[in-house]
Amino acid sequence: MDIKQLRYFVMVAEELSFSKAATRLHMSQPPLSQQIKALEEEMGVELFVRNRRAVRLTEAGQVFLRESRVLLDQFRTAVNVAINASRENVGTLRLGVATSGLFSVLPTLLALIRAEYPKVDVQLSDMQSEAQIQALSQGMLDLGIVHVSPQKLSLTRHPVHSENLSLVMPASHRLAASPDVPLSEFADEPMVALSRIHAPTVFDAAIACCAEAGFSPLIKHTARSPFTIFQMVRMGFGVALVPRSYRFGDYPGVVFHDLPASDLGRIRMELVWDERRGASLARTLAQRLAPRLAEALGTLRPPAP
Repeated sequence: MDIKQLRYFVMVAEELSFSKAATRLHMSQPPLSQQIKALEEEMGVELFVRNRRAVRLTEAGQVFLRESRVLLDQFRTAVNVAINASRENVGTLRLGVATSGLFSVLPTLLALIRAEYPKVDVQLSDMQSEAQIQALSQGMLDLGIVHVSPQKLSLTRHPVHSENLSLVMPASHRLAASPDVPLSEFADEPMVALSRIHAPTVFDAAIACCAEAGFSPLIKHTARSPFTIFQMVRMGFGVALVPRSYRFGDYPGVVFHDLPASDLGRIRMELVWDERRGASLARTLAQRLAPRLAEALGTLRPPAP
């Protein structure tokens, strides 16, 4: 059974006449009758009742007509989508992003996609890096923005961004207006940190920064998102160390102080995708945009979302 036989069957079922159906199909009647007979024999089901006066559908034929129309519609849709994807770069891109990438990488990546691939529909998921890696491997995501991690060796990767941490304190803090405050000044103050379960890369970078400054941080409170962190800092629960790009958001009641550049406290992000899944919209976008994304993020502040 093939698509051609389905088309022949639907045409005969709609016309209830082999001769009229053959005319519409631009073929002679005997080959059409042979195709329908072969279809019935393959299925082991009688689809038409034929006599010299009329042709009518059996009950099985009526059911098969309904389902055949659905299959033909799906086939036409699949063909059209494939043609459009090759000619016009249309389609859906399932994009995952680690939370800090929402502030740094994502705005610039979206600007590039919208400029060059305006017909691409982006479906966004805020996900931990490891969850993205698993989703990419299972085909549930097409492209990911993740923190650098050795666990993704099976994925194609391209570094696109790196940044240091910033210190966040309440606007009412005694050192809020002081420029160039060393991190060691906060050695005895409680800290609010992103939970290591939710953001292991950021958590480890914060610990490394404090160690480099000569102390072990007093982490008394943890949060799952930057928004929770800023609210806790604003309420006086402590200070926090966060990726520098978080300052691009609007958070009343807190102030940011950039820390000196440090390799230990640097957050690195990559664009990752699964090359093994063959040619795809995600692969095309990643290969073309990753180098330009890295260049743009190296020289430009991310555009406003």
